[in-house]
Amino acid sequence: MNIEIRKLTADLLKDWLCFFDNTTCSGDNEWAGCYCMAPHWSPALENEKAWEYSPAGAVHHRGCAVEHIKKGILQGYLAYLDERVVGWCNANGKQAYDSIFFRLPWEESEKNKKIKAIACFFVAPDLREKGVAARLLERVCSDAALDGYEYVEAYPFIHDENKAFTGPVAMYEKSGFTACGADDICVVFRKYLSS
Repeated sequence: MNIEIRKLTADLLKDWLCFFDNTTCSGDNEWAGCYCMAPHWSPALENEKAWEYSPAGAVHHRGCAVEHIKKGILQGYLAYLDERVVGWCNANGKQAYDSIFFRLPWEESEKNKKIKAIACFFVAPDLREKGVAARLLERVCSDAALDGYEYVEAYPFIHDENKAFTGPVAMYEKSGFTACGADDICVVFRKYLSS
């Protein structure tokens, strides 16, 4: 399978929206209408409109996502198969996330470190468990090393595999990540990058 990974830019916004409008945010699944805004939800946005999974919430989240992409806050990678977007990984510097609600708080020792964080993955239903997320993860780590990040951090859930949008533990272990902390919701995995 010839998967091509492209870094999200404003030029690819139309492709990103098509993927979210028609694949990940359609229907009545739990994350319908998220538009990958959950990890970016801030007190300022909360004052503007409470978080909700509903048609009205989806419209608001979509608009917020477009603005976050244009400002470079919402970053990540798209996976393409024959020019069709089949996967997405939300990844940026850790400081870009206002509410990665499933991660441990910043540690004092992290304050001056350049950390790439992975918030989530979405893969088209017909291509799940075919290595798309692993290819996205590989590209995140490769670019993070080139961009001078000290390590890549991810937050897979411990118990609930239905919430595997964070990526499965086995994928991180296979990619050279190691567990470095946990709370009752997630494991914090890190992959240290050679300089």
